[in-house]
Amino acid sequence: MKKEIKYFGAKVDKVLNLMINSLYTNKSIFIRELISNASDACDKMRYQNIIGGNKIEEKLNIKIEVDKNNQEIIFLDNGIGMNKDDLISNIGTIASSGTQNFITKCKNKNSNLIGEFGVGFYSAFMVSEKITILSKKFDEDKIYKWESEGNNTYTIEEIKDHEMKRGTMIRLKIKSKSSEFLDYHRIKHVVKTYSDHINFSIFIVNDKKEKELINSKSALWIRNKEDISLKQYEDFFYHISYFSDKPWSILHNKIEGNISYTNLLFIPGTKPFESLHTNRKTQVKLYVKRVLISEKNNNIIPSYLRFVVGIVDSEDLPLNISRETLQNNNIVIRIKKNITKRIIASLNKICNEEKYYVFWNNFGEILKEGLCENNDEEQINILKICKFYSTLNKEKLITLDNYISNMRKNQNEIYYLNGDNLNMLYNNPQIEGFRKRNIPVILLKDHVDNFWVNIIKEYKGIKLKSITNEKIDLDKINKINRDLERKDINNDKNYNMNAKLIYLIKEVLGKRVKDVVISSKLVNSPACISNSEGRMSLRMERVLMNHNQSNTQIAKIFEINPEHPVFKKIKLYINDKNNSNLNKKLINSIFNLSLLIEGESLENPSEFAHTVNEIFSQQIK
Repeated sequence: MKKEIKYFGAKVDKVLNLMINSLYTNKSIFIRELISNASDACDKMRYQNIIGGNKIEEKLNIKIEVDKNNQEIIFLDNGIGMNKDDLISNIGTIASSGTQNFITKCKNKNSNLIGEFGVGFYSAFMVSEKITILSKKFDEDKIYKWESEGNNTYTIEEIKDHEMKRGTMIRLKIKSKSSEFLDYHRIKHVVKTYSDHINFSIFIVNDKKEKELINSKSALWIRNKEDISLKQYEDFFYHISYFSDKPWSILHNKIEGNISYTNLLFIPGTKPFESLHTNRKTQVKLYVKRVLISEKNNNIIPSYLRFVVGIVDSEDLPLNISRETLQNNNIVIRIKKNITKRIIASLNKICNEEKYYVFWNNFGEILKEGLCENNDEEQINILKICKFYSTLNKEKLITLDNYISNMRKNQNEIYYLNGDNLNMLYNNPQIEGFRKRNIPVILLKDHVDNFWVNIIKEYKGIKLKSITNEKIDLDKINKINRDLERKDINNDKNYNMNAKLIYLIKEVLGKRVKDVVISSKLVNSPACISNSEGRMSLRMERVLMNHNQSNTQIAKIFEINPEHPVFKKIKLYINDKNNSNLNKKLINSIFNLSLLIEGESLENPSEFAHTVNEIFSQQIK
């Protein structure tokens, strides 16, 4: 095989440049990253040995050598190894899921990018002018060489006459300004600090050319909690997550009984890149008797807890269990149920503490995906720890229990409103009457909120109701003072005028509305759009249409405030034929404005703009 020159891909040269020059202040991080990669390779080899029934002749280990004469550091492992395709896929691809976002964050010197983009290997370019990799996969005879100087290209070729048996060798040509890392004691200190818990022997060749074991190689999760320091927990978190920040929460439990397992789980302190994507894999590794069985998407935790990282080690699963059978394995299902309960219960204990807001801002939207699951018990437990914005306090998040404690005397429903952002929700016309009467409304701004409110209909026996529903009579809950005319709204004169107004509006709007009703929600605004009793919210209907799940837009209920100045003017000239054309334009304009406020599209935006401009012109005259 001839040497091939390949390109990393568009913009990757910029990524590498930023990695090398500005991403990390602590450059020793490259040692931790390369050892973590080697540990993963050994774990994969151990698993292959179990399922393949082949006995590994030598113990799996990692070795570090320093060649001061040639200014090189060499990392060797006898793990699973890589072939040509693996090298291109694992090493030749960088930040493929979000290169531009990566570049932006690099410029901000965000130190958490390893966990977000999986670019740990490239941290070695901070100290290296050239990186050479030799690798031989466990089930192949060919040895491949990968090489790059940190620009936008790399080379790959098959090599002959090399004594490598299996595994990977990474040779770093150290820059002169980074020669501190050629010191044996410096490397040893970094390994002891960050990689002591690695479950394979890590050797370093010292100045006397002697091979020295430098880690305790004790699986951290099998130790007693009392014997583990916070720093050891944090170092282990760095190892398995590749994050550089501290974990927000740590859950370490050893369960014995009908099923026995140990879990060591972490909730990160920051939100990983693309964590909101539902196709993002779960990050908890599954071990069986300290042997890595599956790294991701092993059904050991639900998708809505995909922000959790860590390990679960089972004593009851067979070592040769197939990854394909994990989905339906009864032991895995029971472990998943128990772990989910523990995580939710731990969050419940602190959901009223100040630190919980950090978690909620990072992962609340993901957690709410669990409200769409079919497990009723899980739904209620999750809903109990959900935080929401409301009209009670624009800045402070509340729980549904907080909401219930603030309900009005005659109120028997929990009211909510869906929207695209908090400011639009807080200023929506439909909320005016609620705020005037001090009736609280939950403000739902996340995409997932459109779905779970159609699944969960009540909380603690109290119905959840969108305020975009037509059948809401706020005066039954708390009647507010109005001007004299509004107080006497039901007298014969007003009743007849309002009836005529409604008739005219129906005539003008025709099939665009299902009904026109007088609203108790409106105070300062002339009108709003609502849906019939029992139908999905306006926003959910729009979401389905945008995703081609529905192609019919249901006619809306048009709620009006007949005492608004615009409608008063229409009523004043309702019998004047000279003003009939202006009345029609005003009614159409108010209806279209109400649609726009709810995020609905207009049938003819140009005609609407022309009508509004014409009304403005008349008023100016």
